Amino acid sequence: MRRLCQSWIQWIALAGLLAGCAPRTEQTSPGTTSGVESPRAAAVGHLDPAGAREQLAQPGALLLDVRNPDEWDGPLGHVEGAKLLPLPELAARIGELEAWKDQPVVVVCRSGNRSGQAARMLAEAGFSRVSNLEGGMIAWRQTEAPSSPAP
Repeated sequence: MRRLCQSWIQWIALAGLLAGCAPRTEQTSPGTTSGVESPRAAAVGHLDPAGAREQLAQPGALLLDVRNPDEWDGPLGHVEGAKLLPLPELAARIGELEAWKDQPVVVVCRSGNRSGQAARMLAEAGFSRVSNLEGGMIAWRQTEAPSSPAP
């Protein structure tokens, strides 16, 4: 009986896949990472540092840093040209970002968790080209070219 039940479960799962009921997988391009996403979260891209740098090279792109001011000035520092808008203030100040609603927006925090939340908030607010920097500033700093030693 148990074997029969397992067979039926497998057939039902297969039928769901064939009918298009499988979980939605995000489209990816070079420099992105992918995973199974819900339809709402699928509007958010996920970029590694190389993909983020490529995205930020586009005209009109914005790097939105959602860390707190002490982190912005802390050991990881910040990327020149980034806009600081701490996550707790984002909902109240989202209007400040209206000019980037149809532009590439890469969201960054320390490790990628808060920026993921912020990216979803932006996508839900109608931002069409928003991406989360996976690994955050930690990953960004790890992939920077080493400084040349002083002569």
